[in-house]
Amino acid sequence: MKRVALVLGVVAVAGALTLACSTMKTDVDYDHTINWSSMHTFQLAEGTRSPETFTQKRIEDNITSQLTSKGWQAVTSNPDVIVTPHVVLQAEKQWNASGTGGFGRFGGGMAQATQSTIPIGTLVVTMTNPKTGELIWRGSAQDQVNTSGGDNGQIQQAIAEILKNFPPGSAKS
Repeated sequence: MKRVALVLGVVAVAGALTLACSTMKTDVDYDHTINWSSMHTFQLAEGTRSPETFTQKRIEDNITSQLTSKGWQAVTSNPDVIVTPHVVLQAEKQWNASGTGGFGRFGGGMAQATQSTIPIGTLVVTMTNPKTGELIWRGSAQDQVNTSGGDNGQIQQAIAEILKNFPPGSAKS
């Protein structure tokens, strides 16, 4: 009996930890022919803005903070790269169903299905060559959006993940 309780307790804790984990998806791609060690300056450009002014400012501040922590310098003219954040918001529909069975072969029972809307945010950060306009680096993060206004942690996490191995070739093996 104690063994069953222990197993159920472990399963419950594992389930709670799984639910607490982020569902953030990230992706990065870049031009592998670029000599990234020769680039050290960037300039932010306006992309597809967040409808929330605070959120947009947090995105720009976090990008600047991450890049400067990697030794890059923000400039207002003649940058090595142009960094442009893009925000895309969408809603996904989710169906939740539950039900109870009847008594044996007598059937019956009840079922209920409810629909909910899940707000999903995608942040795409692009870097372009200012001389040619060509895309040289792109990173993205997608996750459920916190609609209560406490999105700063999500933004920090998303940008940290996107820029984790930036510049290319800097990751420690």
